[in-house]
Amino acid sequence: MSDRWAVFFDRDGTLNAHVARDDRRSSPWRIDEFALLPDAVVAAAALRDAGARMFVVTNQPDLQRGLLDPCDLDSMHCQLREILVLDHVYVCPHVAALRCACRKPAGTLFRRAVEEFGIDLSHSWMLGDRATDAQAALSAGLRAVIITPVQRATESTVPELSYATSLMSGVREVLRARDIRHTIRSTE
Repeated sequence: MSDRWAVFFDRDGTLNAHVARDDRRSSPWRIDEFALLPDAVVAAAALRDAGARMFVVTNQPDLQRGLLDPCDLDSMHCQLREILVLDHVYVCPHVAALRCACRKPAGTLFRRAVEEFGIDLSHSWMLGDRATDAQAALSAGLRAVIITPVQRATESTVPELSYATSLMSGVREVLRARDIRHTIRSTE
């Protein structure tokens, strides 16, 4: 297997908590709203120990809407890079209506990692919490794990797509599929 493999994470709802606004899930707009989910540090450490390069691929349309200050976003991503030891954070700042090339479910941001870091996407994974995360990964040639708190009644019929009930179980799926025997200290 390639030693240039990577794990790409969605950000909101995968690594950090959503913020409740008007009874809806929202991305954090200020640094004081930004909170890593409990298993993010352990998950990232397990993947890093297994030799994965790690990236975040995130849609942040609130930048274009003027709800998110670029300085706050930079601070959030600085925290992510330092705490989780990420290689890079890729951001699409556009609203969906623009239908830009960089917004997930397009695979453009994954291909940037290939160009900039030499990543082998055919041996890489995406961990996210939305269908667009899986669509983006599959369109770029990655495997995907969708994190959903609800146990799926059936397995995916797409071999490149799996479901997990937590970030840690998603990481275990990646390591199992790569046949990496690694002990993970779990907080589950």
